[in-house]
This record gives sequence, C-alpha cells and structure tokens, in this order.
Amino acid sequence: MPTSFIESGFSTRTEYDAWIASGAQGAATGSATVPTLHYWKIRGLAAALRMMLYYKQQPYKEVGYGEDGGTEWFGKDKPALQKLNSMANLPTIVDGDVVVTQSNSCLVFLGAKLGIDTPANTVVNHQVLDQTMDLRNDLMKICYGPAGKDFKPALEKHMGSATTHFAKLEGFCAGPYMSGGTIQSGDFHVFEMYDQHITMCTEMGVPFDVAALPKLTALHAKVKADPALAGYFAADVYAKWAVNNAQYANWMGKAFGDGPFGNTVRRDVTFKKAAKAGDKPKEAKGPAQQAKQTPEEKAAKEAAKAREKLLKAIVKEGGKKGVEIEGASDMGGLDFFCTTMELPEGELELLEMSMVAMNAEPDPEAEDRKGCSGHVGKMIFSAAVEQLAIVGYVPDGEHNKSADKVDIGAWIDAVCKAVGGEVVKPPSPADSPKGGKVVTALVKSDPSAGKFAIKDKDTAMAAAFAFLRSKGAFPEDDGDDSDDMIFGDDDNLDDY
Repeated sequence: MPTSFIESGFSTRTEYDAWIASGAQGAATGSATVPTLHYWKIRGLAAALRMMLYYKQQPYKEVGYGEDGGTEWFGKDKPALQKLNSMANLPTIVDGDVVVTQSNSCLVFLGAKLGIDTPANTVVNHQVLDQTMDLRNDLMKICYGPAGKDFKPALEKHMGSATTHFAKLEGFCAGPYMSGGTIQSGDFHVFEMYDQHITMCTEMGVPFDVAALPKLTALHAKVKADPALAGYFAADVYAKWAVNNAQYANWMGKAFGDGPFGNTVRRDVTFKKAAKAGDKPKEAKGPAQQAKQTPEEKAAKEAAKAREKLLKAIVKEGGKKGVEIEGASDMGGLDFFCTTMELPEGELELLEMSMVAMNAEPDPEAEDRKGCSGHVGKMIFSAAVEQLAIVGYVPDGEHNKSADKVDIGAWIDAVCKAVGGEVVKPPSPADSPKGGKVVTALVKSDPSAGKFAIKDKDTAMAAAFAFLRSKGAFPEDDGDDSDDMIFGDDDNLDDY
C-alpha cells in the first residue's frame, strides 16, 4: 500500500492538502480522515457507498465523472491512482494513504471505517454482497448492450433470472436486515438493487412479484423510512442522477429526465456534527448562519422536518378515525369496518402506521381520545397516482365475536383478486393491544391498460365488504345509500 498520495487533478501534494483542509475534518463517527469517492456521476455501484456515508454523516469528497470522463478519469485520475493501486477502477475510495477499489471491497472498507459492519456478521455479510453483485451483473446485461428500444422485453426476460436471485436473498434474510437486527454494508446494496428493480418494473409496466419477497420488501421500506437517510433520498445523487451511465445505457430512470449528463463534479459533501451527550444546547442561528449550510444539509434538514410533520399527522388522522370507528361499532354493533385514509397517499408503511394509531389504547391524560378501535376488524385503503395501498386487520377472537368468521389471508386474497393486487406482508402478529393479525397488499396502476389506483380503491373496498357479508361478519346491503356515506371517502361518522 502506498505511503503518499497526490490527488489527480492537482499538480502538487500541497494543493491536495489544501483541498482536504478546506473541507470538514472528521465525522460524526469520530473518523479522523475525510475519504474521497471516485465514480461516475450516476447512482450505479456508488449508490450503496453514498448511502453509507450519508447514514453515518461522514463528510467526504465526491468526484463524479461526467461526459468528460475520457479526459478527467481515463486521462488524469486513473493513471495517477494506478501508481498507488494497480487495480484502480471505478469505484475507488481514497482515505488518507489508503486506496481501495472493487465495489465489494469498497463497501466492506466503509463498513469497517464507519462502524457499520460487525465482526460477528462478517461471513453472512460477505455472502450477501456476493449474491447481490451476481444479481447486479445480470441486470447490467440488459441496461447496457444491444437491448436498445427493446428494453421492455429484455427486462421481462431478465426478471426470470432476477426472481431466482431475489428468492435466494429472501431465503437468506434473517430480518429485519439481512444479518438480523443490525444493518450491515450488504443491506445498502440489497436496498439499491431492490429499489432499481421496483423502479424499472413500475416505469416499464413489467410485473415484479413483491408478494413473494415479504422480508426484502420490509427491508426496503425500513431503509427508505430511516430518518438518518432522509438527506440522502432528498439529495440529487439519489433523486435526480441517472441510475446508469446516460451516455451508453438503455435505461436511466425517469427522474433523470433527458439529461444532459454534464461534466465531472468535484465537491465537498459535509454534514453538521452530531450532538454528543453533555453538549450544551446552542442558540438558534440567524439567516446568515443558515446560508452557510451545504445543499445536502439543507435538504436533509428540510426532509427530516417534513417527514416528522407527516408522521405526526398520520398518527393524528389514524387516531381520530379510530375513535369514529369505535363510535360506529358502539352504535351499530359492527365487528368489522372498511374505510379510506388520505394522508398516507398510497405509501404502505404510512398506512400501516395509520392502522397502529387506529388500534392504540387512548391516553387518559390527552385532551382528545384517539385510537380505541383495536377490537374492531378493519381493512383500510390509501390511493395515490402510482399505487393503492391496503392494510387489513383482524383482532383476537376474545375481543371480537365475529373474528373467527374472517380468515385474514382469505380476505386479502379476495380483495387482491378483484383488483389485480399483490400481498406484500402475509398474515403476521399485529401491533395492537387487542392482538390479532395484520396483512398488507399493493395494487399498481397501469395507465396504458386503463388501470388507475383511484378507481381500484372503490372496487377493492366493495370486494372487502362483499367478503365480510359472505361470511356473516357484516350486515347485508339493504340498498340504503347511507352505507356509502359511512364507509366511503371522507366519511364523517359524527354525522351518522
């Protein structure tokens, strides 16, 4: 390993040291050096690496090669790096006197540097990395190469082999992460591959059987909702950069648009230092100080604030709807109920939070009653442009006299059959004071086939009620229009 490094693009070590000194020193994890990440100006193989850096708020130097990569990478940086590591290729991480290349090696290196990977999970994590790379290599055969305008049929064919890879990862996943309760470097790459396939299949109208992958689907949702990654998902490196090289790839992702790819970027990515125990609270800073924030810091702060506000609103909406359902049950003796939720906007994880809030026990010290409906079986729906989210719940029999009439698996299957949906989370223990089971499903929109989530919502709800009636768990429809008022959109049970 070399004992010195002159960053290519700088004529002297002094210039490079000055560049390093100008950036943030150290990291929230206590790391003494600021690494430099060399890669193309795309998500690609660097996505998982960037996620890890954002996750630990590790300041780093970003060198993202663009349309001028022939000069900037092949002509300048690569030859200089090869003098220090003859295998240098993209991605490459330079950290002080250490030069690391090859994707999995870079992931393992960051996992150790950032304190993400644990020794007890080393062997499991390496297997995850290798299997995920096998999947990624298969994907690249269609993302680049002769597929061209025939990318959709190529993707349909690829999903055959991809299903095999995903099934292996699904079977290997200990839950909630691949190695168990602690996230490892491999989880970040698994997330990226799942995320890319979901995005591709959604944009191209190709089926992806997520119902067969409940553990991976849950992992993806958990990572996407992690507050530590809010800044990453709001940043251009995820939200706007092409997934694959825009100069050569057959698919880049709609978020990238029409380009252009642009030239190489060299920039500092910094984060605010995390507060430590015993630190004195600092006074709020004015506009001048706020203006010094990096775009990443501003995006992370705004995204985290918006997410926190949304989560509070989700809990409030769910709690209020729960009280309304409790009232309807008390007045009409209803054991089951179906309704819609507005705020989740088709996001399954948020709709699950709605169900938890609806079932929660009321806080005796709170000004308003919230929740209170854990004894009532429910199926709730939330539609957005891209998809319809569904969450079903059946409490334990001791709390609901009709619970033994409704098999939650059969219930969700009947609804999915009516609208072409797929079960995401099979029946599992519910987060409810009344016990029971919960199940989730998604229905994807397909505008080209005239299939829209907003229409599927009504069909799905009708199917849910029909199933309950067939089992004697809900009153027969007597033609009274009040049913539509009570159980449809924007229902107000106080009026009832």
